[in-house]
Amino acid sequence: MRNSIGFRLNALFVLLLTVLLACSGALAYWSMRAQLLQQYQFTRSAVQQRLQTNLVNPLWNFDTATLQENLSAEVKPPVLGIAVYSDVGELQASAGVLPAGQEQGADLDRLEFSLFGRGRDEHQLLGRVAVVLSRQEMESTLREQVWRRSLEILALDLLLVAALSFSLRLLVLKPLTALRDGLHHAAEHRGPSESLMLPDERKDEFGDVVRGFNLIAQRLADDLEEGRRAEVEIRLAYEHLKQTQASLIQAEKLAALGGLVAGVAHEINTPLGITLTGASVLAEETRRFGAQLDAGSLKKSDVQGYLQTARESVELILANANRAAHLVHSFKQVAVDQTSEARREFNLADYLDEVVESLRPTYKRLPIQVRNVCAPDIQLDGYPGELAQVVTNLLVNALTHAFPERAAGQVTLRAQAEGEWVTLQFEDDGKGIAPEHLPRIFDPFFTTNRGVGGSGLGLHVVYNIVTKRMGGQIDVDSTPGQGTRFTLRVPIVAPQPAEG
Repeated sequence: MRNSIGFRLNALFVLLLTVLLACSGALAYWSMRAQLLQQYQFTRSAVQQRLQTNLVNPLWNFDTATLQENLSAEVKPPVLGIAVYSDVGELQASAGVLPAGQEQGADLDRLEFSLFGRGRDEHQLLGRVAVVLSRQEMESTLREQVWRRSLEILALDLLLVAALSFSLRLLVLKPLTALRDGLHHAAEHRGPSESLMLPDERKDEFGDVVRGFNLIAQRLADDLEEGRRAEVEIRLAYEHLKQTQASLIQAEKLAALGGLVAGVAHEINTPLGITLTGASVLAEETRRFGAQLDAGSLKKSDVQGYLQTARESVELILANANRAAHLVHSFKQVAVDQTSEARREFNLADYLDEVVESLRPTYKRLPIQVRNVCAPDIQLDGYPGELAQVVTNLLVNALTHAFPERAAGQVTLRAQAEGEWVTLQFEDDGKGIAPEHLPRIFDPFFTTNRGVGGSGLGLHVVYNIVTKRMGGQIDVDSTPGQGTRFTLRVPIVAPQPAEG
């Protein structure tokens, strides 16, 4: 109630009117007081003058009756009482009410003067007169004036409050209430824009405000409708973006796997070619040896030559077949893990050896050394395919960004167990990452090599695998010119995947 405009305006006008009327009443009070005081002084002087004129002869002639009669004639407001004393202080006559002794009230005034003879005896003291006057009538008049002015102020305040309250309610508060209700309705509006409009038939300032409100309401309704359409479009675009991102991430995984296949196929081609050549030489020598045996022309030197060729060919075939078998085994384990995403227990150091071996074709012809110095006794229960994907992406990222223009360098993998967690570090001594790029390296589609084929998804895939699939966290530290270190902290037992 105290915060309403009507209450504050009423209080303001009542306060102003009260102050004005109080000032006016105070001026009138002091003016009337001065006038009454002047009139009282005039009456006081007139009483003294009449007594000095009318009491001399009766007092000189000792005419007590006339003296008493004159005194009684003067006893009327503001005169309360008069006493006449002889020159020796004897009471000659009195009239009215005289206070006992010298006591006087707050509104009493005592007038004393002497009476002298006339003519030749004008210096002869005949007696002394004491007059008691009362200012009660003057004070009563002043109090009556104060009460009347106070009642006038109160009546005018009440009248002003009633008039202002009615006027404010009719002309101001009612339109403001309608405008407030309209604003609240607009804030909660869910229907058509026409239901927001307020009647604007008024031609005053409130009519202008209502018309302005209607314009804002129409604009608000249009903006809300446009916002709803934009929200639907954004939601659809977001869903499409998520699908596209998922497709790109899957494509990134398949591309990494495809690169692995191509590298392993190229790497296997050499031992298989040597094995095929050795087998062909051995077959040719065996055919020739059989022909000589059938013709009966076989000599000891021929047997020794055949045995030497057979021994060398078998050694060559076995060495390259073992090499190819090892490559196939490493590739098969890593490829199966990446495609099936099966959960199993595995030794971290051994599995990283297989991953590094399967990735050797990608860096074999580069002056890069990849070392696995992980502790040999760490057993993990999780998804080895996801770990292979992480190491593959980190190695490809290092080969692409850390060692440009076939620069020499070294990549080191370290791991150690810490209670229920394993800390795996992937470290290179390449050129490092610029400080302004560090906060964004895990963002999707962020790359500094887009012009040469970088998709910007490699490290984003790593981040998602580590934080979501493996239930861990990944941090990066890098100093330009001094290399980069990725630190993965993952649980020894990976969390179960979320349902759905």
